[in-house]
Amino acid sequence: MALSSTGLDTSAALRVLRQLTLERLAQLDCAQQAPLGSVTRSMTWLAEVTLDIAWQQVMADLDALHGAPTKANGQRAEMWIIGMGKLGARELNVSSDIDLIYVYDEDGETLGNSEGRNKVSCQEYFTRAVKRMYALIGDTTEHGFVFRVDLALRPNGNSGPSVVSLDALEEYLLVQGREWERFAWMKSRVVAPRSAVVSGSARAARRGAAFCIPAIPRLQRVRVAAHLAPANP
Repeated sequence: MALSSTGLDTSAALRVLRQLTLERLAQLDCAQQAPLGSVTRSMTWLAEVTLDIAWQQVMADLDALHGAPTKANGQRAEMWIIGMGKLGARELNVSSDIDLIYVYDEDGETLGNSEGRNKVSCQEYFTRAVKRMYALIGDTTEHGFVFRVDLALRPNGNSGPSVVSLDALEEYLLVQGREWERFAWMKSRVVAPRSAVVSGSARAARRGAAFCIPAIPRLQRVRVAAHLAPANP
């Protein structure tokens, strides 16, 4: 990121990027050149970019401490940041917070640091990652904050773990998930890391949304289908 070359650390650079984005939108608004669509696209872009940059920094830091998180097959375990609500629908405005759910694909253990020490479970690794992500995005510093972060839509809300495995998410939605929670997933999408979106691995996270539809009562499924159906040509 260009701002990093000025000597700013990642946390400060992300906050300055927000300030620059808001300043530009204010200039366009004063010139009556900032329609609502431009604002929502810009703020959604800002959220996706800053989350991706923060995630790369967090992964580099935690890998150095604990080694890469791995699954039973030896491959790296992945985590996806799922945007809900306005972020999921690409409808963020300048005052919006971001609703996130953190999901990882499979349980396992890290490889350990360069000396083979400090191994932790994937659950612990990603829990620490979420905490670091909040510090980079949600904490208020001398440069302000990037976005206010809300994790209340995760399984079991604020009393639940900050990150869940894909299997745990599916079980929750099928067994315990309330109707409104399942509907909330209809606006969900993976917003970071960008590499997972580009590679297609993020499609696995859509299993959570797929499990919501059968659990919705039949009449409401029909109404949802009617609402989502494309208009007749």
